[in-house]
Amino acid sequence: MPYILKEWKVLPHGKLTQIDDGLLTVTGDIRMPLVDFVRRMTVARLADGRLVVYSAIALDEDEMQALDDFGSMAFLVVPGDHHRRDVGVWKTRYPGIQVIAPPGARDKVQEVVAVDADHGAFEDPEVDLVTVPGTDGHEAALVIRRTAGTTIVVND
Repeated sequence: MPYILKEWKVLPHGKLTQIDDGLLTVTGDIRMPLVDFVRRMTVARLADGRLVVYSAIALDEDEMQALDDFGSMAFLVVPGDHHRRDVGVWKTRYPGIQVIAPPGARDKVQEVVAVDADHGAFEDPEVDLVTVPGTDGHEAALVIRRTAGTTIVVND
């Protein structure tokens, strides 16, 4: 199993950036045995103020407070098998958050935290979660429709 956080550990990351109405993103660095990676978390605010967090990253307290001010934590999307590192500490911090993972990744994610659904249950016509074709159900993408256009958030 890849390294899974047992406690909130903040790695180097940037500031939350608004990229569209109700849509934030932040990148962070992660060191792997052979290479360093940049990872990205995206947060979409639904029409009712609930938040969808896609590919969670443990952020410093100032950035976490900015997220809490942005809306109420509702959904934590684990977009694939290899994106489970921070999910347990997020679930501990926000015990009421619903964990969603694509069907092919569900078993691996459940090694870390219970999965509530394998598809989007957002009840918002502007935000959908889809399973990416050709991945055997192991990858999910977030589709956000706004006045300015559509944003599709994918992993790997």
